[in-house]
Amino acid sequence: MHCHYCGLKSAVPHNCAACGSNRLVSKSFGTEKIEEEVQQIFPKARVARMDVDSMRGKQSMNRLLDELEKQKIDILVGTQMVVKGLDFAPVSLVGILNADNLLSYPDFRVNERAFQLMEQVSGRAGRMDGAGKVIIQAYNMAHPVLQWVQGHDVHAFYEHEIKEREQFAYPPFSRLIKIIFKHVDETKAVHGAVLMAEALKKIEDIGVQGPAPAIVSRVRNWFIHEVWIKCPRDSRTLDAVKQLAKEQKQYITAQKGYTGLQILFDIDPV
Repeated sequence: MHCHYCGLKSAVPHNCAACGSNRLVSKSFGTEKIEEEVQQIFPKARVARMDVDSMRGKQSMNRLLDELEKQKIDILVGTQMVVKGLDFAPVSLVGILNADNLLSYPDFRVNERAFQLMEQVSGRAGRMDGAGKVIIQAYNMAHPVLQWVQGHDVHAFYEHEIKEREQFAYPPFSRLIKIIFKHVDETKAVHGAVLMAEALKKIEDIGVQGPAPAIVSRVRNWFIHEVWIKCPRDSRTLDAVKQLAKEQKQYITAQKGYTGLQILFDIDPV
């Protein structure tokens, strides 16, 4: 299926704040659980973990990198932060677990981000002798991104992505605006979003999607809903959308009972 707004290209259903479709939620597992399993399978191996929780201390990262450099660690389990600019020369094998999660995120950039991350991970193996190996675990091994990663085919990836973005008017062929509505009373967050969407639909040549719950629809006591706007790249239309959105924000938050409603604008969200 292909969500014509959020840009998800996947054979599985998904949960999109823009289109409201249902996502197939796979069983997730954390790095701590993986570390435990790896230690059981390889009881003699020296296993370490790199994630936000394990790197909270000021010197935690420095100590871990020093141990890696001195080859005091045999297996490193980590999140995406493992590939962010770190150079581990002795690494000969890299594994990517549950790659389907990277490829099913509800965003039109999902293929770009997954391809970039897996290419970065692939570059971590075999830096010392060029004989590294990368193993990718996924349910949908026929996904084109996995084929491009396997062949390191940046050109084919780019040609496919740029054609699809042009066909469905995604950036760089359009501008996106995300409007976020937050309130402790969900009905007020939804109603404010409805008023905003109805007002913006009066502008010609733009696409208005929502309101719909955000991917993370509740943070602490705040309910979060979103409206997405897809605009042509001409400045006149974009300026008209910005102006009307600001006026509508003032109008909505001035209504009785809505002063606590937070309305936030995110232009070209990344």
